Amino acid sequence: MQLASYAKINLYLEILAELPDNYHQIETLLCSVSVCDTLKYALTKKRHVKMWSNLPEMVSGDNLVLQVANYLQREFQPDQGVEIHLEKHIPLAAGLGGGSSNAANVIRALNSLWNLQLTLAEMEDIAAGFGSDVPFFLHGGTAWATNRGEKITPCADLDIRNILLVNPNVRISSGQAYRMAPVPACLDRHGFQQANWHKCCFNRLESAVCAQYPVVDQVLERLRSAGAEPTMMSGSGSTCFGIFPTADQAQKCQASFDQAGHWTQIVRTIKRKEYQDVFQT
Repeated sequence: MQLASYAKINLYLEILAELPDNYHQIETLLCSVSVCDTLKYALTKKRHVKMWSNLPEMVSGDNLVLQVANYLQREFQPDQGVEIHLEKHIPLAAGLGGGSSNAANVIRALNSLWNLQLTLAEMEDIAAGFGSDVPFFLHGGTAWATNRGEKITPCADLDIRNILLVNPNVRISSGQAYRMAPVPACLDRHGFQQANWHKCCFNRLESAVCAQYPVVDQVLERLRSAGAEPTMMSGSGSTCFGIFPTADQAQKCQASFDQAGHWTQIVRTIKRKEYQDVFQT
């Protein structure tokens, strides 16, 4: 079995409160986008879990792919083992949810390959134990995420093209980004209106991350100067994105960032049906 593991962007992210467990209560709108990692699965007669990757640093006990696979094996005792090859293309600690996407991919794939017969609600419970972003990647498409980010409410898909992703090769942990961001004393925003989404894009983490990492602010300014609207940081950063009126404008801007040595990708949003079709192998 070979499956795509898609990234996400946040079109809206607001901090509502600080929770007692060092997490934050948030409201965020997530969209799947077309850049992806690839996971290949092969069942084995021996009941072991093995993993390979094009990035050697990914093959460690800290990797969510191994953590999830080992958990499912311990919990459900399948008759077969599995070997997993992870081909990474989504940058690490970049605000695109690559690790969380991989974790959800493993849950969906092994539920099928090991015939675990887990319901969506059961998979969501497992996913939430491995990270607040992970449940979203069981759904894909466009969805609201609330509480710590693990409560998912799918909504109408947004069809957005000519999205230029730019990562300035800076890794920022989500915990670090949330620690830097202020919890607003009062929420003076009117929230996100999906019908008018392009005027409502907002990320509460952005200003704090830009203050700590000026290169992120510089990327956003270059995207704006090149004609992108809106421009914003995705999730906890450091990846930023700008949405361009035309593919030509996006490609021209991409070339300038490529010359500067940044990671770039032009993507589109992925609709929920297209996302779910990945798992119908």
